[in-house]
Formats: sequence, structure tokens, C-alpha cells
Amino acid sequence: MNPFSNRKPVIDPALFIGRRNLVAAICERLTAMPPQCCAVIGDARSGKTSLLYYLRNATSARPVCGDAAARFVFPYVNAGPYADLGASQSHGALYFWRDLARATAQALALPVDLSDLPDHGIADAAIVDVVYTLKCQVEDIIRQHPEHTFVFLIDNVEGIARLPRHTASFLRSLTQDPDIGARVAYVVTARAPLSRLYPADELREPSSFWGLFASELFLGGLDDAEIAELLERTSALNNADRAVIRQLGGANLMLILIAAAHVYDWRSLHSGSIDDVECAAIEEARPLCRSWWRELVELHTSIPDAHQALSDQGRTRSSDETALFEALQVRGLAQRDRHGWRIISTMFAQALHDQPNASPSDASPLSPSVVPPPAFTHLEGEVYAFLREHAGRVCTRDEVKRAIWPVAPPSDSALQKIIERIREKIEPDPKHPRKLIAVRGQGYMLRRDVD
Repeated sequence: MNPFSNRKPVIDPALFIGRRNLVAAICERLTAMPPQCCAVIGDARSGKTSLLYYLRNATSARPVCGDAAARFVFPYVNAGPYADLGASQSHGALYFWRDLARATAQALALPVDLSDLPDHGIADAAIVDVVYTLKCQVEDIIRQHPEHTFVFLIDNVEGIARLPRHTASFLRSLTQDPDIGARVAYVVTARAPLSRLYPADELREPSSFWGLFASELFLGGLDDAEIAELLERTSALNNADRAVIRQLGGANLMLILIAAAHVYDWRSLHSGSIDDVECAAIEEARPLCRSWWRELVELHTSIPDAHQALSDQGRTRSSDETALFEALQVRGLAQRDRHGWRIISTMFAQALHDQPNASPSDASPLSPSVVPPPAFTHLEGEVYAFLREHAGRVCTRDEVKRAIWPVAPPSDSALQKIIERIREKIEPDPKHPRKLIAVRGQGYMLRRDVD
């Protein structure tokens, strides 16, 4: 089995790669008095969820956090599915707090019975009362266990931004309670800085919850020791192979995994050439690299031609261009040496090479002949990629949920919302889907025979 082909979140802490400096920075904040909240920012599939899974195991964090790790309790909730419910879907707040109450009890191996709480058929006006009841249950658990500090791990915290405002207010209130507030903190993950989660025209004032996060930590590229640890997991690769992988992927985890998977298969099958391997890896990584580039260009609009800025090696950079390269460096895609800034990932450079004369108005350097993929959110893209990988056969709801959410899967209704949003982006008539169909009583199927 290819040891680099599984790019889903890592559940086993023994298989978690490096990130020691980041874990140490988180532990430094959590062991302060009172504990400080942390926001971890990183691109899609950069390892944010794996980091939270690692923290859930207090034993894993002990070498870095010391004995203080023993008192931590880490309830985990993935807020991603709630992003697709919309701000008007107040039921999302109910689902979130139900999951949070359940996760808090399970983190202490306590029995929890939420069956008496209503689910469907609740008027929106009554939901806030049920949510408040759930919030009080969480408070009671914390109050009854004064020996523990409760660090709530909220993955894909973007979902909170799309829920009614009382959700964020209740989360903040846990930290302000005079009896328990000194034993409550949050570690959250997001794809963008928290300040960007709310469009400015939708807010009268910032969310009180985001004010808990004084600083943000960026989940970036791997260091040399972490890359070596990753590539030494198999003896099938020699030093030349590892050098090729590093040249292709730079220091970016996702690109290194893509490159390593192709090189490993090439070594195992003994067919083709190394040039074929590089071409295949670049083709697989192209959509991912372009999505990163689109996001960067949107953030650095003050640069007249961001694409050209990548090509001009060895010259003095403006402050705006330096900021662009620093963002690439965080992602493990660029490096600065005595000659100046340069791109260190061949895969990333090649993915942007199709249209070297891209105009400043282009959102990304895509070739005109290439049709960009639908603008999926992170979770929509993950679900769509899984269904596409199994196109032509029915995938049960449990299959999809286990593949995308190995821990704390969402409800069937939350998954259905994601499916509906995917249909809106791939179906000519989303109300009468032909490509992504539901098979009654079984699950979902992405058809091969429909363009």
C-alpha cells in the first residue's frame, strides 16, 4: 500500500508529522493563567484537522506541554457542516450546541442523554431557549469537574460565523463566567483570518467571540526535520527520490504528499520515466495550486501584476510584493536567500506557468483553454472529490461521513445540505439533478454517463 496516498486527517497521534513548534506555541498559550484562546489558520488540507486530533490526545501533547497537559480536557466539534446551513438556518445553532454538549460529556467518558431535546418542528423563536439549555448543560459539566481545564477544539470555525449571533455570544459567555471562565479556552481552525469571516457590510459590530483570539497562528510549510520524518516512513525511496520529491513539493505538506505518492508508485511499478512522474504529479496538483493562487491574488490586490512578480527573480521587492512572498513562504512554497525571493516548489511554479502573460484583471493565471473547477467550499470539495473517486456506484451516507469526518461526523441533514450546495454548482437544474443523484434508502451516486 502506498504510504503517501492517504491524505485524509491523521487520527493516530503516532502518525502525526512534526508541527512541534506550532504545538509548543499552542501549549504556551493554554498553560497561561488564565488559558489563552488560539486560532490556527491554514489552507485546505494543510493539516489543521490532524492537529486538533493530535491535541485531543492529552498524552500526545505531554512532551511539549509538560505535566499541565494532564489536566486538559479537549472536546472536539467540527463546525464545518453548519456553514452550509446559512445564517437564517437557526437549526444550525441547535445542532452545533447539541454536538458540543455531547463532545464535552464524551471527553470525560460521561453518559449523556439528549434524546428528550426536540430536533425537528421547532419554531425559530423557540430554538434559542433549547440552545440556552444545552449551553447550561455544558456549564454544569465544567462546574462539576473543577480539576480540569476545558479546551474546546472547534474545527472549521467558519461555520460559527454563519450561525445566529447568539451562538458566538454563548461561547464567549463560558469564558466570562466567574466560576468556570478561568478553566475554559478555545483552539479553533479556519482557512482565513477570523477578521475576514464576516463580510463588512453584514456587520454592525464585530462578533464578541472573535475578540477572544488576540493572535493567530499560521499552519505553514514543514521544516527539514519534519520532511525527512515523512519521507523516511518507507525504505522504498532512495536519497535521489527524496530530492526529487522536495524539489517538486518544496516544503508544502500537500504537494510533498502528492509528489511522494507518484514517486513511490513509480518505484514500485518500475515503469515510465521520472519525467512522466513529474508531469503526473504536476497535473494532480494543478487545481490545488491554482486555488491557493486565486486566494492570494484576492488578498494582494495592490500588486499590479502578481503573476509577473513571481517571475522577476533577484530584484528589489516592493513592500506589497514582499508580503506576497511571505504568504507563499508560510505555505512552504517560497524561500528567501542571498539572491532574493524564489519559488521552491516546481509543482506550484509549473501550475501557474500556463499563462505567463496573465493580465492584472485575471483572478488567476489559468490558461484560457482550461475551465476552472466549481468554486466549492472546503467541505463541498472534499465530499465531491470522494464521490468522484467512487463515481458510478452508490456511496452510503455513513461511507461519505466516515471518509470526510473520521471523528464527530455530521447529521444526515447537514450532509444533505452539502449535497444540495454541490448540486447548485454542477447541475444545470439543481431541483432535478441528473449528475449527483440520491438513491432512495441507500445514499448518493455521482454518475459517470452524464456530462
